[in-house]
Amino acid sequence: MNAEARIAYDDLDEHPLVRAITDAAAHPGDEHAARQLAGALFSVGTTVPMALAELVLGSRGAFANLARSGVNDDDRRLGRAALELAQLGELAHADLVGLLDHHGLADAVPPDQALQIQGRPPAFLELCSYLAASADWGASARTLADFYRTEGVGELATHRVLRFSHGGLIGIAHPDPITPGDLIGSDHSRAPLALALAAFVAGGPANDALLYGPPGTGKSVSVRALAAGNADHGLRLIQVDRSDAATITALFACLEGIGPKCLVLLDDLVFDDAERTDRTLRAALDGDAAMRPTNVVVWATSNRLKLLRETRSEREDDIESALGRGEKAALATRFGLRVAFTELTQDRYIEIARGLVARFGGALSDDLTASAVRFARGGHGQTPRTARQFAVAWCAGTVPALPTAI
Repeated sequence: MNAEARIAYDDLDEHPLVRAITDAAAHPGDEHAARQLAGALFSVGTTVPMALAELVLGSRGAFANLARSGVNDDDRRLGRAALELAQLGELAHADLVGLLDHHGLADAVPPDQALQIQGRPPAFLELCSYLAASADWGASARTLADFYRTEGVGELATHRVLRFSHGGLIGIAHPDPITPGDLIGSDHSRAPLALALAAFVAGGPANDALLYGPPGTGKSVSVRALAAGNADHGLRLIQVDRSDAATITALFACLEGIGPKCLVLLDDLVFDDAERTDRTLRAALDGDAAMRPTNVVVWATSNRLKLLRETRSEREDDIESALGRGEKAALATRFGLRVAFTELTQDRYIEIARGLVARFGGALSDDLTASAVRFARGGHGQTPRTARQFAVAWCAGTVPALPTAI
């Protein structure tokens, strides 16, 4: 079977690596095909079987989309997928050194030792390793169908942290490595969020959550850390920029299915646009004409509990503006879990600053406390972010010395 006959994995036909291996295998003595293959291989950062396995698992082709909705064992299309997978497995495990050695290009083939892939879902890593170790990919057609159904299609299947932008999902290759154990401060605020997220990942229902409070109090970093703490259970974190909030229904369509569990983060949320994007978001959170996906929960961060800025006329004390304020406050009520992140007391701020200095290997000298307080009063505020900034500056020796008495 040649590459032009692919139907189930039609999206892989024109991928440079697949095309180059196919052409070189079909024309083993052709120098042009060999050079094309060497060029495609030179930038591959892992083994060739692992690289092609990742392409198969991240397929957006006809079979992956069919399997996302479920495919029965007696469906003839499953057999077609098995045939194409068998061919792709042969390509992945072909003797590329032998193909290129005659042309003096064998050194372009990556080494057999695979580099460890970071920041990926556990199901992806397990199946990718299995395919890389076996040339009989056709026997895994049923396994792959189940994978697409539970893990998603495209980058949703291959990444645990993604960004939704311009109507599509973009995988984050190197996500923030922070975990709950790295956080100091705001423990009381994170506790209900951690419980709610654990219940959701375990298959229970969950309310959408609004995290609100002054800048630097740990809202966004708490979301990233709590998501990372559940990554081993298959949770995906998907960040949506404020400018893309109006297209959240399109995101829901991308994620809808029996899995994976997805935490959608709307960071730094506030609206002041004339198009009233808040109404679109309210409808999406409630579920409008299209049913809200059950595998998705939405968390938003904001510097304020009221998510819409008021004009001066809206602050006037009359019935019409009061009704307007009620409508604008309605968005916050769509979040069943609302958690306040507040500035720290001075004692708690100092405790966190000292703890971070110790963690970073800095000296806990006598003037550290006074320096930390002065650092916060310099416009930073007593927040976990300030404590970390101070600790970094202290350990780097860039905090100005306290004035000496004369």
